[in-house]
Amino acid sequence: MYKTLRALVCAAVLCFSYGAQAQNIANTPYSRYGLGEYNYNTGNIRNAGMANAGISAANSYQINTANPALLYYNNTTAFEIGITGELKKLESATQSQTDGNANLAALSLSVPVSKRWTSALSLRPYTNVQYEVVSTSELTPTADLTKRFKGEGGITELYFGHGIRITSGLTIGASASYLFGNILSEESTSITDPDLSGLENQEVVYSEKTKYNDLLFRAGANYRHQFSDKLFISGGAVYSFKATLDAERSASNERRTNTGSVIDNNLYADSANSSVDIPSSFSAGISVDNGSNLTFAADLYTQKWSGFRNFNGEQELVDSYRASVGAEYTPDPNSVGNYFERVTYRAGLYYGNSPYEVNNEQIKDKGFTVGATMPLGRSTVYDLYQLNTSLGYGSRGTTDNGLIKENYLQFNIGVTINSRWFIKRRLE
Repeated sequence: MYKTLRALVCAAVLCFSYGAQAQNIANTPYSRYGLGEYNYNTGNIRNAGMANAGISAANSYQINTANPALLYYNNTTAFEIGITGELKKLESATQSQTDGNANLAALSLSVPVSKRWTSALSLRPYTNVQYEVVSTSELTPTADLTKRFKGEGGITELYFGHGIRITSGLTIGASASYLFGNILSEESTSITDPDLSGLENQEVVYSEKTKYNDLLFRAGANYRHQFSDKLFISGGAVYSFKATLDAERSASNERRTNTGSVIDNNLYADSANSSVDIPSSFSAGISVDNGSNLTFAADLYTQKWSGFRNFNGEQELVDSYRASVGAEYTPDPNSVGNYFERVTYRAGLYYGNSPYEVNNEQIKDKGFTVGATMPLGRSTVYDLYQLNTSLGYGSRGTTDNGLIKENYLQFNIGVTINSRWFIKRRLE
């Protein structure tokens, strides 16, 4: 137990250090709208390998926070750490570029409170903002006007969930999350004119930094029924209630050099308070498994983003949905002679409409995923260690109508530790 505790503490410290220092270097133009790019993976790396399906697919050895009702099935203390990354190619009708990023995927801990009740804590991204868009137009026959739009930051979610068994097969759950974070957006203007010496080295920058925080509540349920020795069917649903985030904004106008040095920061400064409405969402899923080594799952997620209101009370998003199907298979969980037969393999497909609508066209998102969970070391009745991986390829948007298409490769890697606490061992 003590070795496991030391491993958990060290891993947590490393993860928090990484999360505090990690820098996103990707360019996600559509994160300019709303609160940024939403994190659809509210579960874990297992869910990511199945295209984020898993609202009704319970797992005793991994923390599925996608539906708090499934936490009940974690009957041992579990700890998960994960890192996510992305390589992305952006394409317009005339240009293309490639970017990448890496960040904290999730840090989770679940503890069984009783035989019917398990609680979990998780820290994960809720939204991510990282974009830089440049447009140039002709001002005069000799002068060009360049506008640059830049943003960074995002919202982080600290999740606290509970799963409780009501009767045989029926579990319910609820969670409360604290959302917090800062989003910085800048709009700069510069003029290039050979007749005005030195002007091309300066730009006027309007900057806004907005701080968000408040609570988000979810409720979930799941029912699992056994039809035969090797046929189980589960159905689950999660409802996320509308949340109103407090928003505090500071704004300023500055004159800078093209290298970022401030020439004059007294042009304009202001601050204001407001609120941002995050609309409710609903997700439902069904899964079929044989109670041993094979699971099929399908989910549907919807959110009425048309109800979103930004800091200025404006509507800038549209309703979205995402459908996903996935499966996992372990050839022989009890194999002794063949390690790869104890590996769990996963795959999935997803398709949906994102909440972004640009030039009267809603941006679509589609792709496929694969993943695996590999046992680490030798398992005992006290401890179980697993390495989780997933890889996904997808595309979002189009190059038509002056839009940008994103082709992206996402990867996740992390470790899950299951440990039986509060058990006195006879031999050490």
